Amino acid sequence: MTSVGAPLLEGSDNERSQTRIATATAVRTAPPVGRVPRNRSISESAASHSPLPSSSSITNLADRQRRPFHYAPDASDDDDSSLMTSANTSSVDHNMAIRYRLFNRLDPGGNSLRMPDHVVPAEFFSILPFSDFTDDSGKQNSIVTIFSIWNTMMGTSLLAMPWALYQAGLGLGLFLMLAVAALALYTAYRIVESPQGLGLTSDAGLPDFPDVCRYFWGRSGELFAVVFSIVVLLGGVIVYWVLMSNFLYYTGTVFYNAMQENSTEVPVMVNKTWTCDVYCLEGVDVQPLVKSDNSSTFEKLWKLQGTVPFYLAVIAFPLLNFKSPTFFTKFNMLGTISVVYLLGFVLSKVFECGINLDFSAAGPGKLHHVELASWRFPALTGTLALSYFIHNAVLNILRNQKNPSNNARDLTIGYCLAAFCYVFVGFGFYAAFPTFKSCISDNFLNNFGSGDVLSAMARLFLLFQMFTVLPLLMYLIRAQLSYSIVGLVYPGFGWVCLINAVVMSISILFAVFFPHVGSILRYVGSFSGLIYLFALPSAVHLKRLQMKGELTRTQLIVHGIIVLLGVLNLLAQFALV
Repeated sequence: MTSVGAPLLEGSDNERSQTRIATATAVRTAPPVGRVPRNRSISESAASHSPLPSSSSITNLADRQRRPFHYAPDASDDDDSSLMTSANTSSVDHNMAIRYRLFNRLDPGGNSLRMPDHVVPAEFFSILPFSDFTDDSGKQNSIVTIFSIWNTMMGTSLLAMPWALYQAGLGLGLFLMLAVAALALYTAYRIVESPQGLGLTSDAGLPDFPDVCRYFWGRSGELFAVVFSIVVLLGGVIVYWVLMSNFLYYTGTVFYNAMQENSTEVPVMVNKTWTCDVYCLEGVDVQPLVKSDNSSTFEKLWKLQGTVPFYLAVIAFPLLNFKSPTFFTKFNMLGTISVVYLLGFVLSKVFECGINLDFSAAGPGKLHHVELASWRFPALTGTLALSYFIHNAVLNILRNQKNPSNNARDLTIGYCLAAFCYVFVGFGFYAAFPTFKSCISDNFLNNFGSGDVLSAMARLFLLFQMFTVLPLLMYLIRAQLSYSIVGLVYPGFGWVCLINAVVMSISILFAVFFPHVGSILRYVGSFSGLIYLFALPSAVHLKRLQMKGELTRTQLIVHGIIVLLGVLNLLAQFALV
């Protein structure tokens, strides 16, 4: 994700004329700052707007240190932060102007958003209304931090986890779920500690990971991190589009069937039989038949891999062009509710169907036969690389942590909760599935007809929840992409519509011609995971050790193996049939 810097503020005396960094919850007195071209210094651009101090006066501040992300009033000012080195002053000054411009546009009055160092406010990742669970200084306790980490990792891959577990085999699959979680936790922690000792951090907040990459490898390193962050987001939008098309199709089918005379597929609790009833979709069309005299006409207008993705575009496109996505963050709690509902849904199926596992030596043709291990396991590792992906957001989530010393503990607990949910859904549904395990769909809701009340409720609820998340994902893509190309977070309504139309067109093509959620997840996860989950955290850690003179051969071997695992995980995806 792109990084944006701290604000430039103008005061009435010499104290307020200094440049400072901001954790304050709002900035109300700062004048707007115009666009800063990449080849101009901050002093050149700022001079045309306000009488700010020159670049030389800023770099010569020996008694007034620059503290990242915190603008402190005179009364509370202190001198306990570290001074940025002169080698990094230019890039930091540039980021400071970009940071101010972004939040001046997102919140002109300064009444809603704090001004962090990142393009994404921490509220985007909060499970609850953010301001209600912070103290007077804007800090959050460990409970909020832990569940924000957990909530960010809980995504669409939850629906594909039983399928991915089947691909790897029960025994090997459960082991890999925990092993990949441990590896992702380790590399995420390396990202959390990456800004330490670089002059990019203070006790007021953390910079973003692309800032760290820029520190070590310049502008190219920052762009490299940003590009693969966009790839993850693009993959998320594609999966969302495929699933939303699926949910919209099934929900529309339910309403259509409900209007038919003597319909028996109306999903209401009075029709619930509480029996184990699933569909085996192996080798058949996933679209259920619409039972009516006019089915041919309806099917021509309501096709899962034809018209429905375009209908979805008509509904969703107006929501994607808002200048600020702040309104949609009010629905963040729906993500937590949807995860809890899916856990309850799987638990109900376990009670309905029981445990259907057969560990005998009989061949795979037996009804409840269980494979303990399979050479198709890369499908699971690729999916898990995206399931446990939080690396481009972890610094932003931890920025408001009240006690930064608890970061490692809270991150570990968050990953443990995520691993538990993935194992619970994957194993629970796999164990309860009453027919051949090969019938498990990469979206396990497809194994239930449109008339199943619990699955119908899940589709309707998830459809609404995804409608609130999709604008946030699209905002993150367009903000990073437009800033990387033209240097502006909001380049104008026309450009925003164009970017959204291109991303939406790509998503529609996948929904029509390749609507395979599991395959999309594993390809995107293995490709982006190679960079963000395996390579970049290891490279940054080794670079930090080298700077401190603590780099050893053991460290090189261990982290070289981690990168090699990422490469093999990517290559193995193309070996699967």
